[in-house]
Amino acid sequence: MRLQRLPLEVIGLAVLLLPVGQTWAARILLVFPYDMHSQCSLLTPFLQALRDRGHELTLIHAFANCPITREIHSIFVNDEYQTGLNYDDFWSLSKWNELQSIRNFMVKINLNVLVNAEVQMLMRSNVSYDLIVMEPSHTDALFGMAAHFNATLMGLATCGGDWNLDSLVGHSAASTFEPIMPIGFKRSITLIDRFYNWMLISEEWMMHKLFFLPGLRALHDQFFGHLTQSFEDIRQNFSLILLNQHFSLFDARPNVPSLIEVGGMHVPKKRPELPPDLAKFVEDSPHGVILMTLGTELRSSDLSTETLSIILKTFESLPQRIIWKFEGNKRPNISRNIYMNEWLPVQALLAHPNVRLFISHGGILGTLEAAYYAKPVLGMPLFFDQIRNMDRMNEAGAAIIVDILKLTRNDFESAIKQLLDHPKYWHNAQTLSQRIRDQPMHPLDAAVFWTEYIIRHRGAPYMRVSPSNMKFIDYYCVDKLLMIIARLSFSIGIVVYIVRKLLQYREKFSRLLRLI
Repeated sequence: MRLQRLPLEVIGLAVLLLPVGQTWAARILLVFPYDMHSQCSLLTPFLQALRDRGHELTLIHAFANCPITREIHSIFVNDEYQTGLNYDDFWSLSKWNELQSIRNFMVKINLNVLVNAEVQMLMRSNVSYDLIVMEPSHTDALFGMAAHFNATLMGLATCGGDWNLDSLVGHSAASTFEPIMPIGFKRSITLIDRFYNWMLISEEWMMHKLFFLPGLRALHDQFFGHLTQSFEDIRQNFSLILLNQHFSLFDARPNVPSLIEVGGMHVPKKRPELPPDLAKFVEDSPHGVILMTLGTELRSSDLSTETLSIILKTFESLPQRIIWKFEGNKRPNISRNIYMNEWLPVQALLAHPNVRLFISHGGILGTLEAAYYAKPVLGMPLFFDQIRNMDRMNEAGAAIIVDILKLTRNDFESAIKQLLDHPKYWHNAQTLSQRIRDQPMHPLDAAVFWTEYIIRHRGAPYMRVSPSNMKFIDYYCVDKLLMIIARLSFSIGIVVYIVRKLLQYREKFSRLLRLI
């Protein structure tokens, strides 16, 4: 039988495709134990992209309602230990009780995963994984899963970076940079600010090492005591951490190869479209539209009667139409210029040119979306990263911040009118949008590339910064400072010695003169 000679183009294509199929079809386990809608929104396009590229995915999650979990193999983690925080009581807690509440929350989140029957069955099985991706913030007791399955460990940080995440890849960032909790943190403008931030992060470091980590270490030892690596060594096993932030909006940061910024990866490549009824409501408004959403931690329906009254009366006095994400069946009476719904296509609304203002709690995804779609923001941050996010938008000249717990009609109405009437906020939002869009590739493509990169290169250990290579003494040049101090001290000591000797000789000479 004669063999048919294939065209050169076909052979070349086959050669290119063959290693792709062999290398990239990986088994990936993803662990995201927080019931956060923002985390679901961030994960969804990432999981879809990995699935479309042929990877076999298993997701361990706590999402109460996340559609992507029904499209891939998922293990739902019940909230066995009741991790929900009561925010009404949280504000009245003492500092010590607040720390205890946060520590218990961290331990319970990890414990919910480790005691889950399906997770236990998975760990006892002979299944193997090439890669484990997890939320790295305060999930330290789960890091041992990568060593247990002999898989590469990777993180996807929903709320961006901080000094603790830096330490997981051996990166000892400056001690006055990026706290875990930005409340009270000041921009390092003056020496006093830097000293204050150093004290704040030193307190965080002490609390983390002495108060939070011991509980997570105890969990790790209970469920992963069979591993040869210690808890401290396993915490340094991250091959890569994707950070949901970008320097065009947040602070430029000293990075290492294993920290990759992918802020905006959840923003679709094509402009999302509005449903017909909502599109008509938006487009028929001659003065534009104001969009208001408060996220999931503090819902609009949870606001006090007084605050709701202030917001409603202000909205009714404005010529703009209002689209308001309002949860629950018990809703206030509203005028015809206000559209309320429990679910809103927020990105499609922000992408519409007739939406002129975004009233937001300052969540990380909403902040990135507002920056991407060039919308000025009226920020109402309460806790966690929301304060930092709104501070950055405010510094970029694209936001005004008000205190929702002390809201007055005058403050609310004047902030809205200032954002709508002063062109500088629109121009600054446009500038910010141009910055965040000007990237060599879409952040989702970057996230997928680096994920597959560490799969192809078996964890890419050459990208990691070993803690032994960057000790505290080396990073802060303590050895050089000690040498300088020693030399100065020696020089000063010599001068002091000579001066004392001269004074002694002078005194002796004076005595001798008096005797003569």
